[in-house]
Amino acid sequence: MSLITGQALDQLGLTSDGDRVAGAACLAAFVGILSILLGMLRFGFIVDFMSHSVMAAFCSAAGVTIATSQLKHLLGISMDRKKYWWQTAGYMVSHFNEVDVPTFAMGGTLLTLLLFLKQWKSAGNQEKRQNHMLWKWLPTNNLSTPFKVLKMIADMSSLLCVILGWVWGLVYRELGVDSVKAVGKIEGGGLRFVMPGKGIIGSNPIDSLLMSASVMSVVGFLETIAVGGKFAMQARYEYDPNQELLALGFSNVASALMSGYPGTGSFSRTAVNVMFGATSLVACAVSSVVVLVSMFALLEVIALLPLASLAPIIIQGAIGVINIHDFKVAFGASRAEFMVMLSTFAVSLGLSVKEGLFIGFVLSVLKTMSDLGNPNLAVCGRLPDNTFRDVRNFPNAELMEKAVIIRMDARLSFANARKLKEFCLRAVQLRVSQGADIQYLIIDGKSINHVDLTGCEMLEMLAESLDTNGHQLILANLKGPVSKCLASAGVPAAIMRHKGHLCIDMDQAISIANGGDPKKAC
Repeated sequence: MSLITGQALDQLGLTSDGDRVAGAACLAAFVGILSILLGMLRFGFIVDFMSHSVMAAFCSAAGVTIATSQLKHLLGISMDRKKYWWQTAGYMVSHFNEVDVPTFAMGGTLLTLLLFLKQWKSAGNQEKRQNHMLWKWLPTNNLSTPFKVLKMIADMSSLLCVILGWVWGLVYRELGVDSVKAVGKIEGGGLRFVMPGKGIIGSNPIDSLLMSASVMSVVGFLETIAVGGKFAMQARYEYDPNQELLALGFSNVASALMSGYPGTGSFSRTAVNVMFGATSLVACAVSSVVVLVSMFALLEVIALLPLASLAPIIIQGAIGVINIHDFKVAFGASRAEFMVMLSTFAVSLGLSVKEGLFIGFVLSVLKTMSDLGNPNLAVCGRLPDNTFRDVRNFPNAELMEKAVIIRMDARLSFANARKLKEFCLRAVQLRVSQGADIQYLIIDGKSINHVDLTGCEMLEMLAESLDTNGHQLILANLKGPVSKCLASAGVPAAIMRHKGHLCIDMDQAISIANGGDPKKAC
């Protein structure tokens, strides 16, 4: 959300601190209002239409972008804000000779420490630790005091990084090293209520603000549901997506009234709460009080905090959301889904994560339509156990002498009706050309769970085409909802007019194909 907010403010051309604060508050207000409206309209179902692949690619691109943006603080390179990721990366490479050694010494050391503690924490059980070439030299028994102490240090690694960085910065100042940049003076005038977007809305197009706010509303909701759903599944409790939308909406509206910027549920904070056994909103209340006290009591201390001690924390979090494993799995399992992921990732890096998410969503919808329009169509043969399977996967399946058996593994709709008809006619023609005396085409409908009006019309036309060439259509194994839809559309009567039949199961269909009496078989 921070990344998208920054990119949205860049696109609006807001450069001064005051304008960016006002713009962020305006975005927070819009995000809050949109989230409340979506929650009232029960729009929580949108989470079901964002595929895991798109979210994985989107998060990976966001992680790369965020990590790259923090390199200037880690390396001590002075750089103005860049609009695109590749501009930032290119500048870092071309100005690598400007690295500030004291800054890099601090940032590099703290980043290494954070990554080391994170890897140690996730090293596995005692047996795995004892067999590891490095972890075996550290405490391995999770019941021992040294192990518990080291685990607590790993749990508090971010706080440790801040404390070490502040002390390190103090040592630098005492030694006269002034090249390490600090956070600087923070203006804290207490709790002030403001009108969000004052001076921004009139001078900037409202449609740009609404577009960015719409993306933030969806992204923030998806991120919240992603982390919430994960831990809800682990703890086996229910949650209401629409209630989450309302909660996010009211929190963002409240944030906007105090010059806050759009926020959402946090992966890391939720994980920490779960790790420490938090089970209620009391944990959030305690965190809020600590932050409130810090805002009044620690601003002078934070002003002296080196940016090189904050950058490692952000980079570590960014690395944590980069998921190469999902790309590997998609490449092996589905090349089409891999291309969707790759496109989402590339566009997010080439333009912004907002465009990347949109492209990923569109490509996912198109892939779903393509899958629906190109279903698995199979010619089936009989196995010794009297089941019918795809002859491509079961070469020993026996083809019937007088019938061709077809199966489609999808719902029959306008998107694939023509494909099914052409496949059926080609399958019959092929068997006839091979010298078989084909009299029946049997469609095994066990994998068809819905049929629309286009599908109904296609079945009537298929029965007519087969009848013209001296063949008969048999529909078998139809599910209840499909049979009801066909009956409402008058398909059974049309098929029977063309000498076709409808059968309850495949046994009845095979009986007819073998010369049995249709009246007794059906």
